[in-house]
Amino acid sequence: MKRNVIALGVASALSVLAGTASAAVFVNPTAGTTTVNSDGLGNQLVFPYFTTQGDNATLINIVNTDTVRGKALKVRFRGAGNSDDIYDFQVLMSPGDIWTAAVTQNADGVSQLATSDKTCTIPSTVSGAFANVNRLDSTKNTAAQTREGYIEVINMADIVDLTGTSDLFTRVKHVSGVAPCSGAAIEALVSDFADYTAMSAAGLVYPTSGLAGDWIILNQANTAAWSGSALALATTNANAVFFPQTDATATASDAVTADPLLVGAIVPAASFDFPDLSTPYAGTVTSAVAQRDLTTSQLATTSVLNEYVTDDTIAAVTDLLFSQPMRRYYVAANYAGSSTGTGSAAFVQRNTNGTAGATYYNATNVTTVVDRVICLRSVSFRAWDREETTTSTQFVISPGVSTSYNICGEAAVTSINNGGVTTGSALDGSVARNNIEVPYTDGWLDFNLGATSTVGLPVIGASFMRASNGAVNYGFAFPHKSR
Repeated sequence: MKRNVIALGVASALSVLAGTASAAVFVNPTAGTTTVNSDGLGNQLVFPYFTTQGDNATLINIVNTDTVRGKALKVRFRGAGNSDDIYDFQVLMSPGDIWTAAVTQNADGVSQLATSDKTCTIPSTVSGAFANVNRLDSTKNTAAQTREGYIEVINMADIVDLTGTSDLFTRVKHVSGVAPCSGAAIEALVSDFADYTAMSAAGLVYPTSGLAGDWIILNQANTAAWSGSALALATTNANAVFFPQTDATATASDAVTADPLLVGAIVPAASFDFPDLSTPYAGTVTSAVAQRDLTTSQLATTSVLNEYVTDDTIAAVTDLLFSQPMRRYYVAANYAGSSTGTGSAAFVQRNTNGTAGATYYNATNVTTVVDRVICLRSVSFRAWDREETTTSTQFVISPGVSTSYNICGEAAVTSINNGGVTTGSALDGSVARNNIEVPYTDGWLDFNLGATSTVGLPVIGASFMRASNGAVNYGFAFPHKSR
């Protein structure tokens, strides 16, 4: 996809960035940058969607292709509506390791993670139901809010054995297929490091690239499956961003995050809230706003193009996914506020520090709140059939009779020719879903994000299509394209 790059000014101070409870961002003294790596390897990964809605389950693999260094990873599941943190933990990978897990729906309708992988994690057992329901919108079904969203993976630090005596490296290194995952070196990770020297002495050093990720969404009822690879963000000369996986109170500031709910203390911050995708990561970037804008500039696109199939003769259905993994760091919903409107600061908080803060998500292009979910202003689009026929007319959006299309939610699912949002679709999304009716059975769509923001918006995703040949179902996913 074509990316837009903006000029960024970054501070040159090489120092420890700290809240009162955590001193966990150690700045690499060599300047770095963050880019999208189309080859699929990076320091950070974004899985654009996971779902356990309906009969869906999601399988994820994280691969450490670095055969010399281990990786200390932060894994965070975020909700589809407003990117709320619904489950997070750490994975301590050994060199050449793969970590695997499955996300399904439990008997209470809540997403649950299951893994039998032998890789070390913090806490030691991460299998279980998604638990951060206190961060969700209590006016809605909280179980449903855990059932779809996206996943961010951040390499906080590499795990090395520089002296040949690193106990941490020994604890995470597999022996006969099993990592020991015990001992004082693991237990020490519950505390902050005083400085980079102390952290490196424990076996953690500046993070490097080499991570890859893949996902499969499997519908267990109709045996259709979709698969793809995680978006890879590669950062040269990355900062070390290790935070203990604890619920200790932390101070959220621009030194560690651009999340407006955490910075504004609207949601009390804990150590487990960090790092996130806005935490200063590229070497010598000492501001979360600067990192946010840098990463967003690499993801931003002014158009999204993809195909759709809705032919009834093959029972075809199509859902388009519009995932916005950086929007949380510009605008967020405060569930203690009102249920609609963007004029009240009690509901929508914008962290607009820095020039790009007013460029990507601002009061102009985030103008609608529907059922406590933030929406972009009207996005124009055109549809084509398979024989060149097209129209520039805006189509009816259901439910309702509006003739404008708004991308609502941070992992928004848009059905094509589905008749509404209550009937089954390819993904069965419900948290942030709408439907577009177009006059063509099969074809392609071109969404113009440049009208919303001249520099584009950080939207990723795919077209998820399902079709049948008799009793056999097929699922196929086409990643979004851009001009």
